[in-house]
Amino acid sequence: MKVVKCFLCIGLCLTGFAGNLTAEQESGLIADEPGKAMRLWYDKPAPDNNAGWVNRSIPMGNGYMGVNVFGGTKSDRIQVTENSLYDWGKDRGLKRRGLNNFAEVYIDFGHDGATNYLQELNLNEGVSHVKYEQDGVKYTRDYFTSYPDKVMAIRLKASEAGKLSFTLRPTIPFLGEGKSGTVSAEGDTITLSGIMSYYKIKFEGQFKVIPQGGTIKANNAKSQGTITVSDADSALILFAVGTNYKFDPKVFLTAAPAKKLAGFPDPHEKVSGYLADAAAQTYEQLLENHQTDYSEIYDRVSLDLGAEEPKITTDKMVDAYPDGASSRYLEELAFQFGRYMLICSSRAGTLPPHLQGIWNVYEKPPWSSQYLHDTNVQMAFAPAFSANMPELFESYVGFFEAFMPRQQVYATEYIKQYNPSQLDPKGDNGWSGPFWANPYDVPGKTSIAGFGTGAWIAQMFWDYYDFTRDQKLLAETVYPVMSGQANFVSRFVKDVDGVLLADPSSSPEQKLRNTVGTTFDQQMFYENHHNTLTAAKVLGLSNSQLEKYETQLPLLDPIQIGKSGHIKEFRQEEFYGEIGDPVHRHASMLLGLYPGQLISDKTPAWLDAAKVSLIKRTRDSNIGWARAERIAMLARVHDSEEAYAYYKDLLEGNYLHNLFNDHRGGPLFQADGNYGATAGVAEMLLQSHDHVVSPLVAMPAGWSEGSYRGILARGNFEVSAHWSDSHATQLEVLSKAGGTLDLRYPNVAQAKIKTSDGQTVEFVATGTDEIAIKTTKGQTYVVTDIPVHTPVTAPSDLKIENDDAKNGIKLVWTTSADAASYNVYRAVGNAPGYELITSGLKDAAFTYSAADLKDIEQMTLKVTAVAANGRESKEGTTVIRLKP
Repeated sequence: MKVVKCFLCIGLCLTGFAGNLTAEQESGLIADEPGKAMRLWYDKPAPDNNAGWVNRSIPMGNGYMGVNVFGGTKSDRIQVTENSLYDWGKDRGLKRRGLNNFAEVYIDFGHDGATNYLQELNLNEGVSHVKYEQDGVKYTRDYFTSYPDKVMAIRLKASEAGKLSFTLRPTIPFLGEGKSGTVSAEGDTITLSGIMSYYKIKFEGQFKVIPQGGTIKANNAKSQGTITVSDADSALILFAVGTNYKFDPKVFLTAAPAKKLAGFPDPHEKVSGYLADAAAQTYEQLLENHQTDYSEIYDRVSLDLGAEEPKITTDKMVDAYPDGASSRYLEELAFQFGRYMLICSSRAGTLPPHLQGIWNVYEKPPWSSQYLHDTNVQMAFAPAFSANMPELFESYVGFFEAFMPRQQVYATEYIKQYNPSQLDPKGDNGWSGPFWANPYDVPGKTSIAGFGTGAWIAQMFWDYYDFTRDQKLLAETVYPVMSGQANFVSRFVKDVDGVLLADPSSSPEQKLRNTVGTTFDQQMFYENHHNTLTAAKVLGLSNSQLEKYETQLPLLDPIQIGKSGHIKEFRQEEFYGEIGDPVHRHASMLLGLYPGQLISDKTPAWLDAAKVSLIKRTRDSNIGWARAERIAMLARVHDSEEAYAYYKDLLEGNYLHNLFNDHRGGPLFQADGNYGATAGVAEMLLQSHDHVVSPLVAMPAGWSEGSYRGILARGNFEVSAHWSDSHATQLEVLSKAGGTLDLRYPNVAQAKIKTSDGQTVEFVATGTDEIAIKTTKGQTYVVTDIPVHTPVTAPSDLKIENDDAKNGIKLVWTTSADAASYNVYRAVGNAPGYELITSGLKDAAFTYSAADLKDIEQMTLKVTAVAANGRESKEGTTVIRLKP
């Protein structure tokens, strides 16, 4: 290692350095640049049917409600979802009772001859607009859903005085045996209220109309409350919703459905309070409150891949992808749209996003709009951390804390059932992970997924700390969750041939179930034990339980390499695909690769095995979330082109005209594909899972020019980058928590590094591609003038030409045009890393002999290329050698 002092470069860059000073460098920091304008827009309203809802309506939300705006001119339809309005029954199959449609709200205008129509959703503002002309009058509508004020606001205006007339007509859909309610109007307010019978959910929505000019009249004809505004200049409609649901362990510990909410207050008072507080403010004040809250989160991150805003509508842009001139813009837009959706659907104090986020139009939604913990919930929150919105995880924290006491009861039951010798008779057995859940129930064990779901939940909590480095959060919120899960796992696993395995164990949704020690369970258990021990050291804790976890950790045996060179999904499999579906939508044996931290550049043999598994999984699945997850997994193995291919598959094959993810055709909306796409692109732009901040690590050739700002790395480092001709011209890292910044980028140790105010930066270099900086909280570190790096092409097609005890193993491979020599490595059995066998080979052949070859059942052999300047190829070519 060497210590280097780097000074502000004055004047022209040296010959051999990439590019001139960028616009960002001339004007300041990339992080200070304004965000790129992002919007969806259309030249006609969404069709007024369920197909229009899923394919074209504009989604909005504030955590308290989700809304879908249709934008009609004769009648505007606004569909409202409230995530606790739940039904249940014995029906099974894809579509079954669960989350219900809260309200269908209509604003009747009677405008049949509208021209110059525009509907848009401005992601930068968090506001939707409708504009058109009718009979020479220009009409506008502005919509937003405010988290701080807990209301939706709609402002309606006409360009001429006295020309605005409409009728507000809220309705309750799906009234019948399981749902009752009324809609009544009085003065300027309509109240919609009722009961969902199964859980005895009391629900209420209130709508207030505030016109400027004209007249207002309430009507209750045929028991349907409406309000009519006539001849006004403008009007403001406010509405708030709520139920008697609350986060309380009682909800999950009470068995009788009708008693789960007993004693909780009627929602009338809180909904009335929301509306009264909002109505006491002007529209401008409400808009400012909303945009201050929304933009503080949304504006942290921007992505610019060089696209211009298209001149065609969003529906046409989606249809033209990937061949249209607007394709790059869609790639930018989809990234930010996933962030927008999470802001809409996940706020502190509200229920977290489910399979459909916070949007549902159906009486029987797909899979009941539940929470599935074998990937869907985790995918929803993946962009919360990497895309710099960590506080959005608070919605799940509140939900988890409510259902966790029920999981503690289950944990004791399971230890008693599966490993009674480890039972704590006082009940201190930790908590077990659920598979599915809804706001009222977390059922017991299912064979569909193993107990690794609990450790995967705990990993989300660890990420919450790891990306924020908030030690108060770690001590009070995160560590209790992780240690409780480690406690359960430490009692649940059994000694099988000297290792500790889950029994029973299932790999999510695969055909073979209730087996022993699936990679899913073992990796998740290992990750949580490791993270719990790391957290304990941060907090300065020590006790006998931690000593037990330390002893157990290496025995959890998280990775088994199969005879195909792949990471096994099942311990008993030998060759890839001989057990289970080889092209399954889940890739659960790779969760240690992503979203976990087990497999990285620090475990290169495991990383190569993960690549083999990904290749063999194929691109056959058309499932939206699976494509999104593979983007991130492929980015983690540095396969930028294949990651990009999956992103394009997703945008072309799954994104609807309103950018909702179509799960698998139908269309069938599932929000995890949207959230997962954002997280996947973030992994292409920046990685830090090995606690080394690595910008632009999986950039495809198609994104050769661009910039981003504000993506978050572990350690609470906020990273911005500008690149040209696929080479970084400027990197910026804002240290938000202090600590050591480990930064990796080719030739970064030869770059110019300064603080944002031009001060000298001292760093420690490890080779040419990695440096360490002791950072100061609040300081930004700027890296410029990075020497151009030319990667070394790897050799290919490594083969074993001959293998016998007498003559050794003869290896041959296809040469690399960049190679001055070759290195040969081996990894024996399940080893995470490689041992160097030989280096400096000039020929594309090598015969390997070693005394222990006769005893080795399986090993991976790898060849890399070394250029004349000594730089080794990042990748290599591998072959599996099995004992003859």
